[in-house]
Amino acid sequence: MTDALRVCIATYDDDPPEGGQGVYVRGLRQALQERGVDVRTVSGRGPNAIPYPRIVHRAPLDLSLALTRNPAPLLTPRPDLVHAQGGPGGVLLARRLDVPLVYTAHHTYRQAYGPLAPRRALGPLERRAYRLAAAVIAVSPSTAAAVSAMGVRNVEVIPPGVDVEALAAHGEALRDPTLVLFAGRLEAEKGPLDAVAVMEAVRARVPAAHGVVVGGGHLDREVRAAAARSGGGVEVRGRVSDEELRRLYAAAAVLVVPSRYEGLGVVALEAAAAGAAVVAYDVTGLRDAVGGRGVLVPAGDRSAMARETAGLLADPARRQELAASAAAGVRSTHAWGSCAEAVQALYRRVVHTP
Repeated sequence: MTDALRVCIATYDDDPPEGGQGVYVRGLRQALQERGVDVRTVSGRGPNAIPYPRIVHRAPLDLSLALTRNPAPLLTPRPDLVHAQGGPGGVLLARRLDVPLVYTAHHTYRQAYGPLAPRRALGPLERRAYRLAAAVIAVSPSTAAAVSAMGVRNVEVIPPGVDVEALAAHGEALRDPTLVLFAGRLEAEKGPLDAVAVMEAVRARVPAAHGVVVGGGHLDREVRAAAARSGGGVEVRGRVSDEELRRLYAAAAVLVVPSRYEGLGVVALEAAAAGAAVVAYDVTGLRDAVGGRGVLVPAGDRSAMARETAGLLADPARRQELAASAAAGVRSTHAWGSCAEAVQALYRRVVHTP
């Protein structure tokens, strides 16, 4: 199927991705291009990056300020619409464009930060940006509810895709029934120190178990120090290639996701598609990604996460049944082709609405 639509994606994160927004942009861009959409990208980093002044020294916000002041990079050559990636770490445009504007809300500042957090003050800017949009795509029902609570209309849930074929390519050939995996940015909101503590507690219950942590971020030193105290039971590999991450998903018996919040939880979906069982904190976003597909434990309860993880390692039949059901669910609802089809249909409605 082809489409003459010309779309400019505005994003801070780009290839290679630093986080979920970059993964989303890469997957959606490729899937739309395969459907004949002409996609151009303007980003804050990566091969499509544009220069912009550092004013507040928070790169996504500086990019947002630059594009609000001068949107020419988004509009030259003129697209049929601009599709911005919004939320913390994203792009927020506080002005109307002379073409329709669509947002994907990956999560909101209210979801991400407590009432006293300084960055919560960006909530009004986020609300203004979304209210200027012709439509807002939310990655999950939780995020849709958070956006709607701002008084924003025209919110539609379109879950992101994952590369289900590549993730399932290894089958069960690499599965290690003793491997517990954490994959994500080494930042406080992702809970990497909780993950190391959980892995240690699991090893106390299941001595054959071992943990692997992948990702990079500001807590790298602290995470490595905590892992070093495990006596070799937890390995920190830092950032890895896409192929290596897929191999780790395929090898893991259990992925632990101790995030403080998620817009949805793409890592959980990717691991599930590769056949790993998922144990996660019961928080916004992860309820949508993991609920009914894995095990949720109370947020911040390391003991509960360790207990459930150890239980799955000790009961391979239950773990395999849970993982197989989750994999089938993710593959049926999160293929990029289905996501791109829904986004493309929304584009058409926006472009052709008077």
